[in-house]
Amino acid sequence: MRDKVDLLLPNLSALNLNGIRAGIDIQQMWLNACGPQRPDFKSWKSLSGKDKRRLMHDVALEADDDDEVDGSYITPYDELDIDDVMERRVWSVEHVLPRSRVMDATSDAKSDPLGWTTATRSSNSKRSNHYLMLWKHPVEGQFAIPGTVVRIEGQLHFVPPLDQRARLARKWAYIRATYAGDLSPPSLAQIKYAPEIMALAKTYPIHPSEQRVNDIFKRMFDWSNPLLKDNGDDWYGRAEWRSLVFS
Repeated sequence: MRDKVDLLLPNLSALNLNGIRAGIDIQQMWLNACGPQRPDFKSWKSLSGKDKRRLMHDVALEADDDDEVDGSYITPYDELDIDDVMERRVWSVEHVLPRSRVMDATSDAKSDPLGWTTATRSSNSKRSNHYLMLWKHPVEGQFAIPGTVVRIEGQLHFVPPLDQRARLARKWAYIRATYAGDLSPPSLAQIKYAPEIMALAKTYPIHPSEQRVNDIFKRMFDWSNPLLKDNGDDWYGRAEWRSLVFS
């Protein structure tokens, strides 16, 4: 039987000051694991095309290693090598959590490059601001074909390739935990399938290029995604942290 989502999420109707304190404490623990101090990222509106290329596409190129087994940096929706994307000049910055889902206009959630990935403009457009299907199993009663949009629990979801969902989920969870309180809630289906999302993110191997991207940001900002560190598995077992992600 699937774990009930209410085991993962706080009962807001019964939330007291102790519950609020626990939420604040676990987020501070998470931020401490990310780095000594959250960087003061430039606002999304102030970023130039050169800024975006430096913070994402150049990082992707540096992380790309075609000579290593599974070492190439692959775009998450159409699974193209970054070299091909740049040669064809079709690159685009994709926000794993769409900018429209950021409710606080002053939040850095839009401008934090740890929540971005390189995508082609066509796949970025197709994804639009739809929720992501980040769990493994098929959607009941319909086919979930990668690259398509399906309606789940009454809401539209974009379906990434299965091999890319854990990678996307780790970025998505990072943004939701880091900027908890600044964001709109996940989709009903993302909440329903929270255990499956967390299980896939925890158990699916980290791509070498995914790790290198995180390491590059660590060097650039002294800040990184704890889910890609040696002790990253510890976070998945913390109910308070999962509540941050799915609130």
